[in-house]
Amino acid sequence: MKRICCLLFCIVLCLPLAAFAGEEMAVEVSPHRADFSFTLPEHEAVYITCKAQNDTSELVLYGEDGAFAGGFDLPGTDEAAKLTLTVQSLAGKTLLKYEGKTAADTAEKGPAAGLVKPSRIAGSAREATYSAEKDGVHYRFTVPGRDSVILKCKSPQESHTITLYAGEDYWYEGVVAMPCTYPDDTITVTVLTAGSNSELGTASLLAHFEAPAIVQKAESGRLAGVTVCIDPGHQRQTQVETVPLGPNFSKKATTTVGMAKGVVTRRREAIIVLEVGLQLRNALLAEGADVVMTREIQDTFVGMLERADIPNDAGADFVLRLHCNSRDNATIQGIQIYCPYTSAYAQEVADEDTYRTMGFTLLGAMKAATGAIKGTCTLNNNYVGNNWSKMPSFLVEMGYLSNREEDLLLSNPPYQQKLVTGMVEGIVSLAQMRGLIEE
Repeated sequence: MKRICCLLFCIVLCLPLAAFAGEEMAVEVSPHRADFSFTLPEHEAVYITCKAQNDTSELVLYGEDGAFAGGFDLPGTDEAAKLTLTVQSLAGKTLLKYEGKTAADTAEKGPAAGLVKPSRIAGSAREATYSAEKDGVHYRFTVPGRDSVILKCKSPQESHTITLYAGEDYWYEGVVAMPCTYPDDTITVTVLTAGSNSELGTASLLAHFEAPAIVQKAESGRLAGVTVCIDPGHQRQTQVETVPLGPNFSKKATTTVGMAKGVVTRRREAIIVLEVGLQLRNALLAEGADVVMTREIQDTFVGMLERADIPNDAGADFVLRLHCNSRDNATIQGIQIYCPYTSAYAQEVADEDTYRTMGFTLLGAMKAATGAIKGTCTLNNNYVGNNWSKMPSFLVEMGYLSNREEDLLLSNPPYQQKLVTGMVEGIVSLAQMRGLIEE
C-alpha cells in the first residue's frame, strides 16, 4: 500500500512536467529559412531566439488564442548546421526548445565568370554606399582583386554573417533583410576579407523608421470638440538647459542628460514614446479630437518650457507627456502617472483631490486596457512641463525599461496599441468628468 501511495504521489508530481514536455514546436527548415509553429494556451506573448551557424535573431511574438507561428531568415547559413530555437516567457522562463539542423543551400555559388585579377589588390571597399531601407540593408561596393568577401550586419536584435561573391568588375551589390531589428535602432555593417577577417570597410546606419500616415479627423466622435496635446518625451539628442521649475517657484530645473534604455531590447526611450505617440495621435483623431504634437520626429529639439508652451498656445484641454521609466531594481513594474501639485497653474486647473482623481482615472483606463497589475498616480512639483501647463497635464511613465517583461512589451506594436487604447479611454472619461463631452 505504501508503495502504491508513493507511486501515485510521483505521478501527480510529474503531471505538470509531462504536460510541459508534451508541448512541441513544429519547425520546417529550408535554405536560409526556419519556420515554426507551436501552441501555448496560457501565454499571450513570448520571446523567441534563433541561433544558427552565421545568424542570430530574437523577437517578441503575439499569439492568437495561444497559437504562435512565424519564421527567421538565415541569410548567412549555407550549410546543414546546428539550429536552436528557444521560446521563453517575457519574464525569462524557458517554455520550449528546439534543436535541429538548418537546410543546406545547394545552389552553385562563386564569383562572376571572366574576372581578371588586377595587378594590385585593393586594400579596402571602394565607392561604397550603404543604406537602411524598409526591406533591409542595401549595400554596393567594389573590392578589385577579391572574388569573395564577408559581410556582417549586426543590430541589437539580430546578426548575420554572409559570404559574398564578386560580380562583374568585382562589384558587390544586394540587400540583407533585417526583419527582427526595431525601427531607428543602430545597424553596424562591416566588410571583411574572407579567411583572414581583415576589415575592408564599415558603416553605422539607423534602421528604417516609417511614421504611420496621419489619419483624417473624424467629423464626429466621442471626443469631438476636445483638443489633446501629445508630448513624446526626449528626442535623439538632448541639449542641456536650465529653466524656472514653475510659475511660482524660485527653484530652477536643469535638463537631465540621458534617458531610459531597454535592459533586453537596448532601445532608447525617445523612439518608443514617439512610436506610441504617433499611434495615439491617429486613435484620437479617429475619435474626432483635435490633436497637437510637440514633436513628430527624432531629429529635433523641444525644450522643457516649449513642451508646455505648445499645448498652452493651442488651448489644449489635456496634455499627455509620454515617457518610459527605469530603476536599478529590475523587479519594479507598473504604470506611473505624475500630476502637478502646488504649481500656480495647476491650482487654477483643479484642486489636489480632483487632480488625483483625474490621474487615477487615466491610470485605471490604462490598466484595464493593458492588463497591467501594478501602477499608481503621484502628485509632485518635479516636472517643468506639468508645472507650466494651463490645462490638466499628465506625465505617463508607460512601464519600466529596466524590467525585462515590460521592456519587451513596450517596443511591441500590439502592446503599444493597448497603451493607446487605454489612454484614449482615459481621455474620454476625463473629458466627461470636465464637462467637455456628454456621458
